[in-house]
Amino acid sequence: MDGKVKKGESGRGSWRDFWNLLKKIQLPWHWIIIAFLCNFFYNKVMLKLPTITAGLMSGNLDNKVLWDAIWFYVLFTIVLCGDVALRTPAQHIAARNARRVIWRKMLHIRMDYYDSNNPSDIMSTITNDTTTAAQLLVQFLVGFLPTLYYVVEALKTISSYNIWLTISVFLLLPVKILYMVFIGRMRYKTQDSLFQEIGGLTAYLAERVRNLSLIKTYTNEEKELKNGEKAAYGLFHANMRVNKLQCGITALTTLIGMAQVMIVMVFGVILLKRGDIDISQWVAFYMFSGTLSTAFSNLIDYWTNLKMIQGTMARTAKLLLAPEEEETVTDTKRPEHAEVTFDKVSFSYGDKKAIEDISFHVPAGSSTAIIGLCGSGKTTSVSLLEHFYEPCKGTVSFGGIPVSEMSLDELRSHMGYVQQGADIFSGTAREALTYGLHWEVSDEEIWEAAERTGFADVLRKWERGLDSPVAPGGTSMSGGQRQKLVLTREFMRKSDMILLDEPTSALDVTASKMIQDTIFEMFPGRTKIIITHDLSLLERVDQIVVLNKGVLAGCGSYDELYGSCQAFMELIAACEAEKEAVR
Repeated sequence: MDGKVKKGESGRGSWRDFWNLLKKIQLPWHWIIIAFLCNFFYNKVMLKLPTITAGLMSGNLDNKVLWDAIWFYVLFTIVLCGDVALRTPAQHIAARNARRVIWRKMLHIRMDYYDSNNPSDIMSTITNDTTTAAQLLVQFLVGFLPTLYYVVEALKTISSYNIWLTISVFLLLPVKILYMVFIGRMRYKTQDSLFQEIGGLTAYLAERVRNLSLIKTYTNEEKELKNGEKAAYGLFHANMRVNKLQCGITALTTLIGMAQVMIVMVFGVILLKRGDIDISQWVAFYMFSGTLSTAFSNLIDYWTNLKMIQGTMARTAKLLLAPEEEETVTDTKRPEHAEVTFDKVSFSYGDKKAIEDISFHVPAGSSTAIIGLCGSGKTTSVSLLEHFYEPCKGTVSFGGIPVSEMSLDELRSHMGYVQQGADIFSGTAREALTYGLHWEVSDEEIWEAAERTGFADVLRKWERGLDSPVAPGGTSMSGGQRQKLVLTREFMRKSDMILLDEPTSALDVTASKMIQDTIFEMFPGRTKIIITHDLSLLERVDQIVVLNKGVLAGCGSYDELYGSCQAFMELIAACEAEKEAVR
């Protein structure tokens, strides 16, 4: 994802993307409104503080004044606690809702988006970005207007004392506005840069942690340590830029505040000596000037925080604009059989051609192997069948219906999938076995299916049976055990078609034959499309589709292709040479 802040960028960001983001992240408006009203009431109570305190400090010990002060401070404490108590849940609920919206979006984005955007990098938008932005956003929505109300009402009160007091408060306003604009833009840039670095480090660590065995196998720990340090230093420098900006903000805020106090003191003392105001008004004004200075600073902070939110959520705003898989079908078409037809289909990943003008037919209930060298278009063909991508030309049909005319749920409900390596999610064995089954499955059904695939023998060896924990990716199991688990799940799924991507590639000869037997014995009558390099498996399928550099080089049975298809013979020779080398 190209999200790096370019040198010389203004820091304004895109307001349209930002407002679009706010409409989509499902803010908890009822919580925000309640917190807003409480904060508004808090500011209204704050308007009484200078007057009541001034009355006490001027020496008025009347019982009414004392009781008014006591009740005021009790009310002030209650409102202050209520403001904090209501604002915090609103912040957490806002973060939760935003994460849900972003995760839903990631699940529905078109697959071609992830070809050029690292999902691991994007994941930090759910974790870091939303937490920071939600807290600041709720603070802005809850506090900005009540603070503005306080400023207006306080100025009206001060002007009733003397107009010059009001003028003294406004003398530094142009400086504060310039400060607000400059700091706001700087905060946008530094926050955008910071969260880009967080995303980069998250992506790097996620990829390396998933492949620690590879790092250890190649004894590459030192190099990876340096790479990790490089990514961490990028985040460090981004944090330092934020810290330097924060130091500058603190210094400028302090200087502006001191200047404001000096101006107020000078004006107040002069007016007091001239008799234009009395001591009670001077005390009230002095207290108002302090709270007004704080309020002005808060208004500036709200603006700069809004720019910081915009910078923090810049990647999220772009993510929510990413193209989704479109459900344009209004009349759901249901296929009557699970046949597959590719009719002059072409597809490219950007400028890179993947397949070109390929046509073949897979009869319902038959088994077809798709073979070819790496990069020949095998996996792309299956992805087009599942409608992860849209062909540039031609038509892919399932059951005589173009897949583009079927709803995605309808199309994919007819398909089971056994991916290369049979990766599975962490959890319990029961959860792994029933993943993607959208109905209640009893333990008896699971055991019955596991008996059919041979996975029951594995379960019996585990002390907790179906409640046994499964490691992420199924790394606690052998390749054959993972394949049996996935085949057990697909057997219970009872889909019309099963897609298998190199189901025996990581297995030894014995395990490979066992998995082959399971596939052909357990799924009779189901359409099977198998991406494979396994020669022994080729002899068992009804049809072989040979792809060569994205072009259809041959289509037919093993006997029909043997000796007549040059690309097929070259693949056979290469596989046999590989076997000899292993021996």
